[in-house]
Amino acid sequence: MPSPQYWDGQGWVSAAPPAREFAVFVGSNKGNYKDTRYAGIPIPGGTRVSDYVVSICANTRGFPKLVSPPGHLPQIISPSNDEVSFAVACWPYTGKEGDVVWDLGDSPQAACMNLVYRNGDVGNQSVTPVRDMQLYKGVDSVPLMPSKDFTSVFVALAVSRQVSSYSWPEGVLPREAVMGRFGSYEISAFAADTPGAGASLGALQLNTTVDAAAMYLVTIPGKSDGKPTWILGDAAASILGRTTTLQ
Repeated sequence: MPSPQYWDGQGWVSAAPPAREFAVFVGSNKGNYKDTRYAGIPIPGGTRVSDYVVSICANTRGFPKLVSPPGHLPQIISPSNDEVSFAVACWPYTGKEGDVVWDLGDSPQAACMNLVYRNGDVGNQSVTPVRDMQLYKGVDSVPLMPSKDFTSVFVALAVSRQVSSYSWPEGVLPREAVMGRFGSYEISAFAADTPGAGASLGALQLNTTVDAAAMYLVTIPGKSDGKPTWILGDAAASILGRTTTLQ
């Protein structure tokens, strides 16, 4: 008897794709919200059932709350200076969700984005996906902490009036950016990812000194294959030809 099939949003399949060590980036959406109560961000086109959705929202005042889809508890982090609160929620896409909606409360401005990854281990999703965080004052570069296991997503926040350009280090793949309106004191948010390697790959470079900055490390769970990983530019932990081979 053939296996029963279901529509996953893009085609008929009999099962979810197998989990791999490093989830693959599928797509993203973003939004910069000012003087509004709710932020609605569509699920990126091409998302399939069982893809891993990572929804991020940064508020300038108070804590954002996830309104839709219901039933998911975001991890919310507020630094001691109370300038910016950071919230992230992760879940496997079911095909029934509409836009992701965040309640921004009375925050005058927020930066939000959705990132979607495929082949993550949705059975091991965590309500605390943020593995590490670092806060900075008066900097024009934001160091990346060592990446952990599986796919590491770096999310940087910068509070400034003048950020207009940025550059991630080699070995990190830029995914999405929400730039604050130039000339306004707002949050800018930047996201990139890399396979976990256990070493820092450098720093996010900004075109200007910002009043405050933060870097968050979000891990997309995967299924380990037991093999080491080499990342382009990671001279500290992996030297091609000496510690590993390229296949």
